[in-house]
Amino acid sequence: METSILTAHIAWGLCADPGDTIAAGLIEREGIVGALARVRSRESLSSLVKFLGAELGPEGTLRHHLNSYRLVDDPDRVEVSLKRQRLAGIELITAEHPHWPPGLADLGPFAPRGLWMRGQQPSVTSQYSRLAIVGSRRATSNGVANTQALVAGVWCDQSVIVSGGALGIDTAAHRSALDNQRGCVAVLAGGLDNPYPAENTGLMARISASGVVLSESPCTTRPRGELFLHRNRLIAALSHGVVVVEAAFRSGAMNTASHAAALGREVGVVPGRWSDATSAGCFRIARERGAVILSEPADVAMLLPTPAGGSS
Repeated sequence: METSILTAHIAWGLCADPGDTIAAGLIEREGIVGALARVRSRESLSSLVKFLGAELGPEGTLRHHLNSYRLVDDPDRVEVSLKRQRLAGIELITAEHPHWPPGLADLGPFAPRGLWMRGQQPSVTSQYSRLAIVGSRRATSNGVANTQALVAGVWCDQSVIVSGGALGIDTAAHRSALDNQRGCVAVLAGGLDNPYPAENTGLMARISASGVVLSESPCTTRPRGELFLHRNRLIAALSHGVVVVEAAFRSGAMNTASHAAALGREVGVVPGRWSDATSAGCFRIARERGAVILSEPADVAMLLPTPAGGSS
């Protein structure tokens, strides 16, 4: 990838949040390098808004976004991000890359512009099915055991395990995938140069050795609340099926399941006792989203395509 294109991706990743339709429209119209040049130009906001026209959005909204991009854009930070990316062996891929995950196209206008990746890229485009397993960061011992049972069985012999790199159920899913020689994909909310949470830095290194760690955010990006929510849509889109193992009534795992259901992915839950706070979310997903309640680990096979359909 040409340096000018790469630095433009980094700049936009640092100054525009995922799903920003104004940024997406500007990039589609001007190209990613040209769009950045427009933002960095000396044109007044009024003339720039007039030039871009109403098709990108109402004048007030367009002016607000353009002003925000100019305030946040920092060429020095872009250079630091690029240096960290190269030092860590991280690559940016876009939709034209042969290992661009096909499921992301289902996000339509909310698909990412690019993904920063470290590891074995074929993990996300293999012929195997992709199973996301997510859940509470305050996992119980029973939840961890259930996660391990889901991943270890023969029903996952031809599956890549996808999760979000968080503590609790995510960590259990990743570790079990590695222990059972499954393909493994971790989707992070911040830059790959400084994985969050720090406790899982070693785990992310293990995953990148045989699987892949990816993020929609360039290096130097610190994870924050909204980025976790954006990350969740990627987990859902990357997968053929999503299993929630323990979740509070309102949680990130619930958000991931909602994205999955909206995308037409199969959703399953592993609920515990009615009285457990970490079961409330699972029962809610079953009631409101029609999620399949898994009565035993082998039931996860109901959420996955047959091997012949695993390339979709």
